[in-house]
Amino acid sequence: MSWVWPAAAARSSALLVGVGLALLGGTAHAAPCGRPDVDLTFPPDGATAVPSNAILAAHYGSPARYADEVVSLLDDGGRNIGVTLAYDDADSMLRATPDQPLAAGHFDLVWPGLRGVSGSGGVGRGRSVGFTVTSTVDATPPVFEGLSDIGWDLARDRDPCLDRLDDRFVFQLRVGQASDDSGSALLSLLVFETEDPAAPAQTEPSRVGVRAWPTDGKLEVRRPAKKAGQTCFAAVAQDLIGSVSGGGEREVCVKTQKPPFFDGCAVSVAGSTAPGASVSAWVAMLALAALRRGRAAHARTPRAV
Repeated sequence: MSWVWPAAAARSSALLVGVGLALLGGTAHAAPCGRPDVDLTFPPDGATAVPSNAILAAHYGSPARYADEVVSLLDDGGRNIGVTLAYDDADSMLRATPDQPLAAGHFDLVWPGLRGVSGSGGVGRGRSVGFTVTSTVDATPPVFEGLSDIGWDLARDRDPCLDRLDDRFVFQLRVGQASDDSGSALLSLLVFETEDPAAPAQTEPSRVGVRAWPTDGKLEVRRPAKKAGQTCFAAVAQDLIGSVSGGGEREVCVKTQKPPFFDGCAVSVAGSTAPGASVSAWVAMLALAALRRGRAAHARTPRAV
């Protein structure tokens, strides 16, 4: 299966509204029991070489209610910089567009905490970031090779609201090379699931979410393990003014399997941490149990004379 990604989409402002700065989730991982903490900011704290025409954005890890909370943007002289705010309920994304291009220099930005949509969510944690703007204007879309490889594992994650273990497919995506006017470190990655065994009638890619650009070229995506089978992903890069790259036509696919899990068991192995337990850990546990049973049976068998 392949999807067609028009080259013109890289320059489409409509794509910025409908796709750009979309929730991957975690991904971005949600805070305990749906609290809408700020889990990603664009640009990130400590960023340099931010273009003067950047659109600033914060992603909230769970659905939130925006009630005209204030975003504070101060220049290096402590002067407040006017911004126009827009909150996207569908993507839990708050965007701040400076009223004028930013002057070169250091800026401090405070993203507010927002109240969660769910009754148990409470008020999330905001975030303060600092970054440096240059006189450079970002004028061209990023260039991105697309995803290059995929692996998978199976884990059990504890739902902090329901206090239960849920099966998750854990996909390890290899991200190709990218370049942009302001460097790849300031890009975001928009990930899509293009084939889902739980949705065989899928006719278009479904959004997974937005992620910070992975410096090591590796990205983990966790998806509900509803049904095993052929699963495919694609991705595009997006810069700080909303321009989107190509590369989304390149899919990576893997066929998952879903072995049984047993409630009440826990395995801890090097390289894995609670609450998830990998397939390899379960295999090791079952093999050890079989070995022990074999030894016990051998010990009980009378020796032949």
